[in-house]
Amino acid sequence: VEAILLFMGQAGLAIDAGTVARRLYVSESTANELVAALAAAGIVEPVEAGAVAWRYAPSKDLARMLHLLAAYYSSHLIEITDLIHSTGARKAQRFADAFKLRREKEND
Repeated sequence: VEAILLFMGQAGLAIDAGTVARRLYVSESTANELVAALAAAGIVEPVEAGAVAWRYAPSKDLARMLHLLAAYYSSHLIEITDLIHSTGARKAQRFADAFKLRREKEND
């Protein structure tokens, strides 16, 4: 979520893995994995072919959902953090499923 918020806050700007790593306090290899996951999810795209920097570039529908996520995250930080960091995988799956259900409802 923090990586998504980073890219959202810098929409239109190129961000490299080193910047992601420094801003999120993770290793550069972890930052590369995060960015790859965001790219696979359609949230960011490479600035140019073979580039080492990415920019926020979700579809219009996905951008709308991500803005809802950002709003919810900012107003329920403790609850979301507890859920994400809980030892119960089932709780984390419920968190992920909540967004899946919301998306399915929006597509109806």
